[in-house]
This record gives sequence, C-alpha cells and structure tokens, in this order.
Amino acid sequence: MFLKLFDSTKITKGAKRSIIFDTNTGFLQLIPNAFFDLLSNDQQNYSVLKKQLDDDSLETLEEYLNFILDNNLGILVCSKKELLSFQSISVFKETPSNVDYLILDVNNSDIFDDKLVHQICGLKIKYLQIRFSEGLEVNEITEIITKIQKFNDSNINEISIIVKYGYQLFSFIKENHYGVSDKFLHFILHSSNEEDFQTLDHTYLTLIKNEIKIPLSCGLIDLKNVNLSRNFYLESQHHNSCLHKKISIDANGNIKNCPSMPQSFGNIKDTTLEEALQHKDFKKYWNLTKDNIEVCKDCEFRYICTDCRAYTERTHDNEGLDTSKPLKCGYNPYAGEWEEWSTNPLKQKALRHYGMQELVHKK
Repeated sequence: MFLKLFDSTKITKGAKRSIIFDTNTGFLQLIPNAFFDLLSNDQQNYSVLKKQLDDDSLETLEEYLNFILDNNLGILVCSKKELLSFQSISVFKETPSNVDYLILDVNNSDIFDDKLVHQICGLKIKYLQIRFSEGLEVNEITEIITKIQKFNDSNINEISIIVKYGYQLFSFIKENHYGVSDKFLHFILHSSNEEDFQTLDHTYLTLIKNEIKIPLSCGLIDLKNVNLSRNFYLESQHHNSCLHKKISIDANGNIKNCPSMPQSFGNIKDTTLEEALQHKDFKKYWNLTKDNIEVCKDCEFRYICTDCRAYTERTHDNEGLDTSKPLKCGYNPYAGEWEEWSTNPLKQKALRHYGMQELVHKK
C-alpha cells in the first residue's frame, strides 16, 4: 500500500515544523516535521511500515493517513506499478516574454502618455498595476480610463489601480464600470471607513481600511498575504517571488526593478523600458530564491510568501546581493512564532535607514 499525494498538494519543511497545502482549494495546515519526512518518501510501503510499528506509533500513522484522505490531499494505491502510473506536472514553465509585470507609480498623468502605452504593448506585459500616491478627482480617473482602453488589443490580462478612497470616486466607479475596459480591471481603494469587495461584471472593486503609503507600504509579510497558487509556488522555487520578470517606474519617472528599490536604470523621459531591461544589473535579483535568504531558507512558508529586496534587515551581503531577511516579516521559523515586526529591537536600525519610524506599531 502506497500513498500518492495529488499534484495540487505541496509540502514544505521548516526548521521547527512543516506545512501542507492544496493549490486548488487554498487548504493550508501546519504539520510536524516527522509527518513531512514520511510524506516526502513517495516510495514508502505503508503495509510494511505498519508491521514495524508499536501500537502508539501505529495509531499516529493512521491519524496521518486519515488526515490526507479526509482532506482530499491524496489517495492510497495498492502497488508500486499503480503509483508509478501517475505523472507529475509540477514543473515551472517560463513565459516567452522578457517581462510580465509593470508597476507604475503616478503623481501626475504626464508620465502615462501614448509613448509609454506603446512601450508597454511592445514588451507584451501581462499585468499592469497603477498606483497613485494621492486621491483622484473624477475627471482624472476618466482620463486614466481613456488611456487604459488603449490596452484593449494588447497582451495585458489584468490591470489594477490603487488609489486613496473618495466617495465621488467610489460612486463614479460603481456607476460607470460597464465597458471601462476589455481587460480584467481591479480598483483597490484604501483608507476607506469600511472593508468591502464587490464584483461589477469583469471589474472588481475592493475597499480596505488601512492606508497604503506608496511606496513604503510594500513588502509586508503576513499569513494573510501568502499566495497558495500552483504557479507562484513553482516559480518561487526557481526565481525571486517578488522581482522576477518585473519592471517599474517610480513617481519621478525612474525605471527600476521595483519602485521601492534604490537602483535606477534610467528615466522614462530619456530611456525606454527595453533599454533599461538590457542593463547588466537589471535582472541581478531575478533568480535569488528564498532558499538563499537568511532565516527564510529555514522557513516553512518560504515558497508561498513574497521576498521583498527593497526593505530588508540589512545584515547580509553575498557578492553584491542583499540576502538579508525581509524587514517586514515578524515570523521566527526556529520558534514557530509570529510577532509584530516593527517593534523588534533588532530591526530599529533598518527602520531608521528607510525612514519608516511612522510605520512602527503603537501599543
């Protein structure tokens, strides 16, 4: 008797404990490392193993197997031949494009001109996020919508717009959502007095109470922010989970891998996105995985959370790459405990470096 985990079931071992989750359903559970060790041996014959165990160990094994079956994470098969008949497709497939994601921070709409629209279409970017540091008037959102309609025949699949909540803006989006764009469109309005999510045809509208301070709010690592998708998990094993195939333009027009990172590769006023991508250092973090980040390499959540290289604890450098733990993570994989990241005494020097004192959690 052999146990076959479904292809959607993933397991990751940490220093103190492990996780098992289902990329199809979003099911996530902490498990003992001993259970991980058992599951990671897909050649284990459980009929033979049961004969070798005492009563207490046998009871524990039965609980483990029932857990897998009850949560539809795998099945029991009768022979090794049947086990080998299953084919795994858990291989990350690279997209043919040079870059997939663009983050555009906007103070005014002058940067978002027809020339930039043409460049975005030329790079065959799939995901566009537009972030505004301030609120928008109705006439401004109308101008933005006019511009994103130019992407209707492009490779873009999804456009998200992050902006401060305003009642007039909220009402305008609700009343004029139909026909805004042929693409999937997601408006995220922060600093609202309520939390809400609405589906308006193929437009999503999300209200959140928290204020998003652009760009300082980036990089927060929390259990609520983990990504359990199959593709994200596979990509994280080979590439950086935040920066791979990403290009950004900050509020001053500087082209970067991420708007929060210090290194610029030119300004959009005199440098094209394609030219910035060709710079020898632009992709230097793209293949830095959590397996090479201090502390993260021992964390059971390392393949399902993002890896911020813009804000780190600034403790480790490996041949010019910052391999320090992300600053905004309060998880300790050696103790298996979460804490408020901003009040950790060891992070205060880095907080001052980034000018983030205002983000410190007030008790």
